Order: sequence, then structure tokens, then C-alpha cells
Amino acid sequence: MKRILMAIVACFLLLLPVQAQEPTEQPASQEEPAKKEGRNVDDLLVEGVFTYSPKSYRDPFVSPFDLEQLKQDGKRLQGIQGMSINEIVLQGVIKSERGYEAFVLGSDNKFYWIKAGDELYDGKVLNVGFAKNPENGRMEGAVVFRQDVDDPNQLKPYRDITKYLNK
Repeated sequence: MKRILMAIVACFLLLLPVQAQEPTEQPASQEEPAKKEGRNVDDLLVEGVFTYSPKSYRDPFVSPFDLEQLKQDGKRLQGIQGMSINEIVLQGVIKSERGYEAFVLGSDNKFYWIKAGDELYDGKVLNVGFAKNPENGRMEGAVVFRQDVDDPNQLKPYRDITKYLNK
């Protein structure tokens, strides 16, 4: 009984690929207009020219809120005054005769020195110094920024952002 069942299954498996390879007939309605006009069926499916223009799409890594604010404010100044807080990266903090100063990398790949009171495009520097990083619990160089926010849903017209030194 087992041998008969195994023979039936083997015959079925051998006939299965043969059935799958049989050509399928296309409906005559698709082939007839192409033959009348002397064109291939594939030529009918591709009509017109497609061009890709990424200008209409936004960058997924930039906040739409920041983009809207940039459009409303107009042109930016040169240097650190024309950069938003999100565009700069803290590279180092030192203590000088004038107090603590921070060494930052701008979006134009240039380095700048900033200190408390310096103005940026969307805010100002509140404090430069050392603070305990909540992520790892160590004392690291930190800069506190006050970013101006034009959002009617928030109680305060600003938010404080602390950037820590990434080592």
C-alpha cells in the first residue's frame, strides 16, 4: 500500500512541472490592435517620457517645521549667525580668559568659536561649560541654547536645547 501511494506521489510530482511549462494563451483583444498597427504589445504599454525630479520632495532628515521657518524668514547671514542650532556640532569646550568657549563645526564645514550670548539664526547661546550628561552620567562639555519657537500650542515661545560633547 505504501509503495502504491509513493508511486502516485512521484508521478504527480513528475507531471507537475510539465503542466507549469505549458504556454498560456493571451487574449486576442491585446494582440489584434498591435498587429493591425504594426507595433509590439510592449510598445503599447510604454507611452510618454518619465523624468524624475527630486526637487519637489523634502529631505526626510530635516524637520518640516524648520523648513517652514526658513522660508518665512528669508535670507540668512554668513557664518555662525546664519546657522540654526540643529546645523552645528559641538567639537570641544575650553576655559579662556573670557570664560568658557565652545568649538563647533558649522553646516559649511568650517569651525567657529562661540560663547554665552552669541546669536544664531534661530536662537542664542545661553551657557557654555561642563555638565553631567544624562545618557552616561559623566561630566562633559555642554552648550545650552535657547531656540525661538513660533508655535501657538506651546506655553513658552522658546525651548532650551543642551548639546553635549560627543567623543
